[in-house]
Amino acid sequence: MDSHDPQPTPAGLEKPKAGIVNQAGVGGDVAYGRAGVLELGGSMSFTGASDFTNLSLSPSLGWFFTDNLELSAIMRLSHISAKGVEANFFSAVAEPSLHIPLNDTVFVFGGLGAGLSWVEGPGLGFALAPRIGLNVMIGRSGILTPQLLLQYATHEAIATPEGALLAVSVSYGAGVGYTVMW
Repeated sequence: MDSHDPQPTPAGLEKPKAGIVNQAGVGGDVAYGRAGVLELGGSMSFTGASDFTNLSLSPSLGWFFTDNLELSAIMRLSHISAKGVEANFFSAVAEPSLHIPLNDTVFVFGGLGAGLSWVEGPGLGFALAPRIGLNVMIGRSGILTPQLLLQYATHEAIATPEGALLAVSVSYGAGVGYTVMW
């Protein structure tokens, strides 16, 4: 860190405040993971091989509704190219997550997002997206988030007289995100 300001104490067992706080981070009165802290940012990833590429962008907005528990809205847009075939994939999930402080600047987290997905062709489906990782405080209010993620999505593949057949897609990976808190 480039600041000599004191690091606020991470969330503990005291009763949380309600609402949204101001001036979270180093030099402020409120630490990451405290009730009322907002987090805005996202992640980006690229995967490439001789016959496969995947570019993903995932903006996110989160709010700690109580100490160490955050509710986030996460969108994911991916462009995938495999063996000359290209497709776009979109998902939007709501994710509750638990953030446990390891020290004043590092948290371990786990979350489970659920929502909707859309793929060109098959269309709309259900998405389930668990994540685990670390939150590492950078500077006054930045959070670097290395993470492992999985996304399970269903889509209607074929309509039959007996009903629809579902196609299932599973993707997994590792990524790094950056967010800011306030």
